[in-house]
Amino acid sequence: VVLKVDSLEELTKYMQEARSYGLHTSMITDAGRTQIEPGSVTCLGIGPAGKSDIDKVTGDLKML
Repeated sequence: VVLKVDSLEELTKYMQEARSYGLHTSMITDAGRTQIEPGSVTCLGIGPAGKSDIDKVTGDLKML
């Protein structure tokens, strides 16, 4: 599932919240082979975990 946030700061907030619940997270950076600058953070992976556990963190976000 791909969900949308508006800024890196917001993405970082979701990462910290997920970690506070004991969920595994990984910030993903772009390789820079398209229009995105190399090393730019483009997404956050959360899990593996159950849907209800991840929804505690991301349940208010809209799909991209």
